[in-house]
Amino acid sequence: MSLQLVLGSSGSGKSYRVNQYMIAESLKDIDCNYIMIVPEQFTLQTQKDIVSMHPRHGIMNVDVLSFLRLSYRIFEELGKSKVSILEETGKSMLVRKALEEKKEELSVFKADMRKQGFVEEIKSLISELLQYSIEPQQLLKMIDVTQNKPMLCGKLHDTVLVYESFQKMLENKYITAEEVLEVLCDVVIKSKILKNSVICFDGFTGFTPNQYKLIRSLFSVSKKVMITVTLDPREDYMKKGEEFQLFYLSKKTIHQLFQIAKETSTEIDEPWFAGEKDKVPYRFGNSPALASLEKNLFRYPYECCNIVQNDISLYAAGSTKKEIQYVLEKIQYLLREKEYRYRDIAVVTGDIGTYESIIEREFEKAGICFFIDNKKDVRLNPFVDLLRALLDVFVNHFTYEGVFRYLRTGLLEISRSEIDMLENYVLAYGIRGYGAWNKVWKSRGKKASQYDFDELNGIRARVMEPLIPFYDAIKRKDCTVEDYTRAMYEFIVQQRLYEKLEQYCELFEKEEKPLLVKEFRQIYRIVMELFDKIVELLGTDSMSLKEYQEILDTGYSEMQVGLIPPGVDQLMVGDIERTRLKDIKALFFIGVNDGIIPKSKESGGIFSDRERELLSENKMELAPTKRQNAYIEQFYLYFNLTKASEKLFISYSKLGADGKAQKPSFLIGKIKKIFPDLTVTEEDREEVILDKILGGDRGWTYLLDGLGKFPVGKVDIYWKELFSYYMRQENFRKELRRLVQGVYYTNEEKKLSRAVVNALYGTELHNSVTRLEQYASCAFAHFLAYGLGLQERKEFRVAIPDIGDLFHKSIEIFSKNIQREGVTWRELGKEDMEGQRDLFVHEAVIQAVEGHDSPVIFSSKRNEYLVNRLERMTSRTIWALCQQISQGDFEPSGYEVYFSPVDHLAANTITLDQQSIMRLKGRIDRIDVLEEEETVCIKVIDYKSGETTFDLTKIYYGLQLQLVVYLNAVMEMEKNKTPLKKVIPAGIFYYNIQDPMIERLSSEEAKEKVEEAILKELKMNGLVNRDKNILKRLDRVFEEEQSAKSTVIPVELTTKGNFSAYSSVAGEEEFKALSTFVENKITQFGKEIVDGNTKAVPYQMDKRTACDYCKFDGICGFDRKLPGNQYRKLMKRNKDDIWEEINEQYGVDRGTEESN
Repeated sequence: MSLQLVLGSSGSGKSYRVNQYMIAESLKDIDCNYIMIVPEQFTLQTQKDIVSMHPRHGIMNVDVLSFLRLSYRIFEELGKSKVSILEETGKSMLVRKALEEKKEELSVFKADMRKQGFVEEIKSLISELLQYSIEPQQLLKMIDVTQNKPMLCGKLHDTVLVYESFQKMLENKYITAEEVLEVLCDVVIKSKILKNSVICFDGFTGFTPNQYKLIRSLFSVSKKVMITVTLDPREDYMKKGEEFQLFYLSKKTIHQLFQIAKETSTEIDEPWFAGEKDKVPYRFGNSPALASLEKNLFRYPYECCNIVQNDISLYAAGSTKKEIQYVLEKIQYLLREKEYRYRDIAVVTGDIGTYESIIEREFEKAGICFFIDNKKDVRLNPFVDLLRALLDVFVNHFTYEGVFRYLRTGLLEISRSEIDMLENYVLAYGIRGYGAWNKVWKSRGKKASQYDFDELNGIRARVMEPLIPFYDAIKRKDCTVEDYTRAMYEFIVQQRLYEKLEQYCELFEKEEKPLLVKEFRQIYRIVMELFDKIVELLGTDSMSLKEYQEILDTGYSEMQVGLIPPGVDQLMVGDIERTRLKDIKALFFIGVNDGIIPKSKESGGIFSDRERELLSENKMELAPTKRQNAYIEQFYLYFNLTKASEKLFISYSKLGADGKAQKPSFLIGKIKKIFPDLTVTEEDREEVILDKILGGDRGWTYLLDGLGKFPVGKVDIYWKELFSYYMRQENFRKELRRLVQGVYYTNEEKKLSRAVVNALYGTELHNSVTRLEQYASCAFAHFLAYGLGLQERKEFRVAIPDIGDLFHKSIEIFSKNIQREGVTWRELGKEDMEGQRDLFVHEAVIQAVEGHDSPVIFSSKRNEYLVNRLERMTSRTIWALCQQISQGDFEPSGYEVYFSPVDHLAANTITLDQQSIMRLKGRIDRIDVLEEEETVCIKVIDYKSGETTFDLTKIYYGLQLQLVVYLNAVMEMEKNKTPLKKVIPAGIFYYNIQDPMIERLSSEEAKEKVEEAILKELKMNGLVNRDKNILKRLDRVFEEEQSAKSTVIPVELTTKGNFSAYSSVAGEEEFKALSTFVENKITQFGKEIVDGNTKAVPYQMDKRTACDYCKFDGICGFDRKLPGNQYRKLMKRNKDDIWEEINEQYGVDRGTEESN
């Protein structure tokens, strides 16, 4: 028995030499077993290499195995094939169970048990302990040693509890993957396969303690053990070196192997060197630059390389997407100009998760044959997603999110349109819970008439058909894991999910998607194996459905779909640690950014680096610390950067996937020091253009990118030539013309024909003022809302409009209740009537809420809080209104007064043309009247739940017409009631319903001051008749003082009795002129509507636009970047200029008005 080391730097031909040796010896001695042991992911490639090198192209007495496959082979030989090995999935389940069993005894772990990823961390720790042959007793000894470190002691204590519980579950039933080699060590001596065999270990960077233990056992039975180790031939292999040195890991391996050889009296042969000290490694014979990189990377000291070369390039991209596009263009160049095959090229990264989806999208688009060496998470498969969603439905009690996640997996026999119909109803009425889904739905409320309940209930019944038996199977409190799993399996059978997966496979085969075919063919078996494993491990355990869901999710998280390249000629995309590359000419190393190279690890696991070092100082060896891992990662970098024989492309992006700036990795600086003349290049526009034109899609993508610039002449000569080329191609001409039409498309709506207008609106338009204001804001939004009747999807929640409606309704009910009881506002404003007032408010709010058209108000605690807040704010509003009314002589005479087309008011009936007429309708919140012998003064108040301010500019542009239209209607209605009296407008006002915060005062007089401050905050805003006699009747403060400022209306008099600039006043004739102006504006809008105007030209005034809160922004296609899409800019105007224009237009002399 002997140990033979094969040493050499990366690319020197170590694997080639041992393959040659094994083949030659196997031909000489056909009775001897020659065994190649390589990493799991390298077995297939090594088999192919040996077969191709073998003169007979066969490997009769040469086996290529991994450690695990060697174990299975020997167990099978010795009749131990029944050994049950616990895989990662089962391990995770038992770890979770162990944590649950010991949770009351845990001190440190208890708080983190439910955190995502914690089970995985504990499982990794137990795997590490098993791998390094550490028993619970050793951990207990460490507790005694580290008493002065309470946190470490707590962690060790909890680890022992979980570890012992885990081992107890395994006892006499299973062994873990980490223990397989230990079991193999015990039976090596009995194996005839291994006796006098020649064993070669190739492709390993180092070994774990259990692997070293197996090598020790193999020394005793084999004829020869050969091990390849990557080491620079210039290095002294006998000298262990420092851990920061590049080949420390290799030297440490050699040292350990020699130690075992000495202890087992194994002869150590003189090492073979693949390559010589001063010669270029075999791989880099045609590339001096790559040879120089291999020779100097991470070496101290290093030699600078000043040769002119283009084998190594550094590239900085603007983003990850641009980085992949650069890689793609270079790949296409190598395929086209250098005649590379796909298999000659590889792409590696330190962050496969970030790059995988971008590479998949861009490479597929370009028609690249590639394979991503990354196991796929089974949770992304629709079959597994359906099973997870099924449990989620019941665990979360049929929430909207859970049910529709389940329905939209695409594996149920319910169509998308049926799911949409169901979703609309469920959202609108807040359907939740098993009971709500399992009973017949009936019409509820005024808005339910839009639903077809026969069709809805038919769909609902089909949804519940498989869920009812599932619920019946799992509803018992003492359900076991086996009960739950059987129910899951019966659901799968009932829904014929296996057949549906097969149908998907057939579809993917037709679409030539081999990887998806393999995934969908494997997924059913993978899930069934998981079910078998969970029943085998935990079958008789009783638990809640939530616990079962967590355990099953733990199993899913461990299971992955293993895919192999579907063809021989594939470009490999992989990870720098996992992926093994062989015989590649060009390597693209992407994502070489700080944080990726070296990898920044958020968590160091259960034990911190310092804690690991403390344990190591006490003779307990564990996995490497972060610092040690950084040196190991350096070795992996060396390994990857020296894999290509001709070209090395290194790139990084300046911006990450999240849009944040990124720094290049330290590696960029290291390489630039070796190659001082090497610079980081960025996009070379002309080269990129040519690459795109000559690339996989023959410039089609480049042509499409340039179409947007074509109308403004920003295209280059290459694009023009390409455009001409495609226009000459018969099979592209039609499509290209269609695309060009799209470039010149302008978002311009054609007028509706009169027939369409009449069909949509009729010849008699019944318009609300809100509708006309919507038209003034954007004609297209008006068309969508009132012409087509589009609405937002109703949701079962209290929205802002609902709160506004409830405020209005509460005040209306309060007003009518006190009117019925014969109580006046002035009486209720008195201090001693506060209790009576609050009682009226409470009754009004309750009636308003109970009369609401939806049960949503009482559906949650949050909504109940909103009701309480509604009552508080209504109480504050009523108090303020009482005070405002008490300060004047006007009396409320009407609440929630409706006017409609049936009233036939002249002021609200507008003839548009010979065919059409428009009648206005509306609801006036409150009308106050001051009736005297010869006159009736009118005050109109509109309650607003937001912050609405009277704005003459908005009236001018038609955006705020409400108060003036209401005033016109009330004036006419009052004139009809009192034809012999003159009707005078006293004012139009907005009252904003608010609950203002006032700074607290400490004195006894504070109450009056606070109330005064509140009244100032709740003052009405609007337009007031400037007649001083009317002012005095609106607020008596103007009777007592020459200079005064009202807390009721927006009026202030100076010491000279003049109106201040703050005051918002107008004369009686100005009110009439404003009314006429608004009538004309409404007539203009009406004529435009019947003329078919639907232009998408929203307004913009200051920073506000019609699009800010528009519910149709996803429909109109308004995009300022496209021609013909511009806002209608409205200039903010001075109110005096507006009055001047209106007065001039309608013959009013403002000077006369002011003197009056």
